[in-house]
Amino acid sequence: MEVKYYNTSFKLDTLPLDAIHVIDDWLPKDMFTQFNNVLDKTNRWSFDNDVTYEDGETTEITWIMRLYKKWMKPAGDYVEFARPIIEKMCNDFGIEFEQFDFAGINGQTQGLQGTIHKDSFRPRNITFLWHCNTEWDSSWGGSFRVYQRDTLDKGQRGFSEELVQNYQIAEIEYKPNRLIIVDGSLPHSADAPNSSSGYAFRKTFVARGNVAKIVDK
Repeated sequence: MEVKYYNTSFKLDTLPLDAIHVIDDWLPKDMFTQFNNVLDKTNRWSFDNDVTYEDGETTEITWIMRLYKKWMKPAGDYVEFARPIIEKMCNDFGIEFEQFDFAGINGQTQGLQGTIHKDSFRPRNITFLWHCNTEWDSSWGGSFRVYQRDTLDKGQRGFSEELVQNYQIAEIEYKPNRLIIVDGSLPHSADAPNSSSGYAFRKTFVARGNVAKIVDK
């Protein structure tokens, strides 16, 4: 699937998505600063974000700050600082969630490698992934990776060199304030910061729904 890069927002015109869309410097500077000021004071991280397959194997445990559950039910009274971000995602790209499933912030430090998984099995799903760090050095790693649609069906699990070499269709570098819009039924994973990153904390704001519709082309 083609990866398309942009410097400004645009209206989506088709679902299911026919490309992986990457928008740089997405959120205006004032909103970006305000969001991170609140995030830095919101100590609601838990170490229980896992990827567990149907056979019961758990291959990933990372940090997570849960924000909204199914149907946009708040995970707590601390989450309202994130609502404007989700609203802007929908408004900027002209979509509406008919079935909202989850919003939260994934956190990875060195050694917490992300493993292959899907977000959805529905055709009209959409996943937004926003790189919300204010600073990041390209030498620290942290790429987002997308794989062939049938990769999990072929028995691939976890993360490996074989997975990357034989099944990867896209690798997108982690950059601050970069937004990725992807079909969540495509298998994907996120790299942890590498050994040169020190104590860097890779954060990704995720908002996704199993069913979405185009409302403004």
